[in-house]
Amino acid sequence: MHNYELVYILQADLDEATLAATVDSIETLIKNSKGEIVKVDRWGKRHLAYPIRKMNEGYYVFISLQLNPNEVANIKRSLGYNEQVLRYLVVRVD
Repeated sequence: MHNYELVYILQADLDEATLAATVDSIETLIKNSKGEIVKVDRWGKRHLAYPIRKMNEGYYVFISLQLNPNEVANIKRSLGYNEQVLRYLVVRVD
């Protein structure tokens, strides 16, 4: 298992219940992929540097996790299919 950092941006116009459900579903996705979440840091709503899907704000979430390298592609694929996720980035930490 390797250490990774995941940052993703959710649509800022989501209500609190949908926002919490989306964050929980992504955490569940990581756990179902046999990953271990070390830290979750919700950065909150921030202004985007450039519009993404005609939106100027996004809700940022940072997750530090441990994950098998074979599962990273599954996490990326699932985040790409999620319509509430505007952007995401998974980086391996040495």
